[in-house]
Amino acid sequence: MNETDGPLIGADTDLPCLSACEDLAAMFRALGHPARIAILRRLAGEQEACCGQIVDALPLAQSTVSQHLQVLKEAGLLTCDTRGRNCHYHLNWARLQQTEDASATFWKVLNAAKADGQENSGKAMAGRTDAQDK
Repeated sequence: MNETDGPLIGADTDLPCLSACEDLAAMFRALGHPARIAILRRLAGEQEACCGQIVDALPLAQSTVSQHLQVLKEAGLLTCDTRGRNCHYHLNWARLQQTEDASATFWKVLNAAKADGQENSGKAMAGRTDAQDK
């Protein structure tokens, strides 16, 4: 299935198109490591931090922190200002809000589908007879 095939579920749902699902999956991948979550939490309490400050706050090697920062930056969750030899990282609050909104929409659609499925399953089970069960 490609982007032009339309939504993943019928057109009568609010599920985003495949490209929006791919974008949300990319955000989940970027958030899918505890070190990256820790970096975001650290930056949330500050205007900015350079790599060295983030390294000092985590029990990880500088090269590991740099790799995690790069993943978050590529996902658009961080921005970086280079000042001399130092990179100062900031949270991209607009991108984080987009991720939160897309995630909330995803869970809303998923939970609605679950509720519909359970309702339909209950109706189907109520309509069965003992002879059908055998």
